[in-house]
Amino acid sequence: MTTALAELGERLQREHGTLWLHRLKGDPYAALLCDVDEDPGPLRELVRAAGPLWRSAAGSWVTADPATAAALLAHPAIEHVPTLPGEAPVTAVDVPDLEPLCARVLDAAGPEFDLVTEVAEPLAAGALAVVCGIPAAEHGRFTEAVTACGIAQDAVVCPQRLDATRQMRGSLDSLRSLPDTVPGPATVVTAARTGADLVARTVLRARLPVRADEIGPTVEAALRAEPPTWIAPLEARADLELAGARIATGERLAVLLQGGPGPAEVPAHRVLAPLYRALAESLLTALADRCTDVRPTAPLVRRPRAPLTRGPARAPMAAGTTSGGAR
Repeated sequence: MTTALAELGERLQREHGTLWLHRLKGDPYAALLCDVDEDPGPLRELVRAAGPLWRSAAGSWVTADPATAAALLAHPAIEHVPTLPGEAPVTAVDVPDLEPLCARVLDAAGPEFDLVTEVAEPLAAGALAVVCGIPAAEHGRFTEAVTACGIAQDAVVCPQRLDATRQMRGSLDSLRSLPDTVPGPATVVTAARTGADLVARTVLRARLPVRADEIGPTVEAALRAEPPTWIAPLEARADLELAGARIATGERLAVLLQGGPGPAEVPAHRVLAPLYRALAESLLTALADRCTDVRPTAPLVRRPRAPLTRGPARAPMAAGTTSGGAR
């Protein structure tokens, strides 16, 4: 192990250990970032009860108060912390033709599949491969790269494991080698992770077969129930005073978001919302055409150290197919 790698491992371990120390001392925001509670609702209530805006021992000013959150999100001196600092910001992408891609993904998955790793992630990455003009022979490596970068959003607020961090760094180098004419790494990484999460959440909430006129509302219901991100990491670009707190330039803030408007609060997700919705709607349409039902075969497993995205890692499923379903 190189010195740099050893230092990275020690830093990640130290930062994660510090969060646990503050958790044990009763800091509810630090406890949220440790991400070991299946139901974060009680911790979010403790954050709200602590005041409209308060300083967590984890280092950020924190709020779960809707009025204070709205003021912070609209303040001209406060910016969203980028998922990948130094990279081009997240931009909108064209939505490709998803019907043939959905068919290929479902054909490859078979009648028993993992909804996350065999359907949602390949579908989101496959759509972005088309957007980026990746040759068909390279789609597999591209999918591996964007999947390895799936921890990037959560890494902004929660130290990740060393092996996952190493894989992400190597995969980011691959994404940075893409032509400048295609969406940048921040766009690809954000769209792939959040798009796959919405696809999985929508299927898990749906009752198949879904009628054509119910597909759009089903996707919107999934967005309202679980927003693309549960925490908006912010940074002050100037000294300011808000909700009785004096916030210095460069200090971090954390807004705890609720279900509701979906991607509206976070610019990166707002510009990618058409792609998110198209992915989920296209898969529901494809499943409705070929499946009589889709049912879990084992309990869902959520990703570890994912307090911001809170997405599923594995969701084993089985599908009952129609007579015309391709299998």
